[in-house]
Amino acid sequence: MHIRSTCIVVIGLYLASPATSRAEDKAPVPAPSPITMAFVEAEGGWGAQIGELPYLPDGSPTQYKHPLTLGWSAGATAGWFVADDLALIASYQYRTASTREGSLTGVLDKVQGRIHFHTVAVGVRLYHAMGPGRLRTEFAAGFLLPFETKLEYEYGPALAPAGIRGSGTMTDKFNLGYGMQAQIGYEYPVYDISYGRLYGALALEMRVFQSNNRGRATELENFIPDLAAMPPVAVTSSTENDNGFAPPRAYSVQDLTLRLAVGMRF
Repeated sequence: MHIRSTCIVVIGLYLASPATSRAEDKAPVPAPSPITMAFVEAEGGWGAQIGELPYLPDGSPTQYKHPLTLGWSAGATAGWFVADDLALIASYQYRTASTREGSLTGVLDKVQGRIHFHTVAVGVRLYHAMGPGRLRTEFAAGFLLPFETKLEYEYGPALAPAGIRGSGTMTDKFNLGYGMQAQIGYEYPVYDISYGRLYGALALEMRVFQSNNRGRATELENFIPDLAAMPPVAVTSSTENDNGFAPPRAYSVQDLTLRLAVGMRF
């Protein structure tokens, strides 16, 4: 009797095992998350120039106001993951900014400065999982491509008797510069597709680059270099900044920008 019971148990286990195997075969297997090795992203931003900037006249010769230099930027960043939380990056940025408008009653209807520049940089980006997305920090060093700044005057009626009308510009040209950038931000996954993951990111970035105008020209076009001169004289000229009467000077580009990026990891 005991032997018969044992045989029944063994046969039952034998018959049950294929059914169990078939059930396991039919169980759904979760799809693996996409394995990402690299990323590309496009970005835009809005920010302020925070370097040394001259104040603007505010109506009278003894009143001045902060230039409050603001502008937008656009660029792209690409990276290669060397670990899940570490990527090597290369970035390009174009930035432009202008001061708010100043004036000198009767003499200058408008005074405004402008800057346009391009930067390229390489560095690292670190990630840390937080909530539904990832906190990210970035550090990179690179170059500020040759650029120029402009100061523009629109002349008032008080200068008409001296034959000065219309507008005048002073353009300063600068050499290749160097510097660094750093950012902190948050990246949020948007959508997984068969060959990667779309994401959005918001970041705060600071850049500091140094250049100079040695050997480059300062160009004046109908521009009054000395508003205190009597009588004032509008000059059109081009002067090379080097050893001599026009010594070269250093110039620092510093900005703080809020950046919005859309990218893909693949």
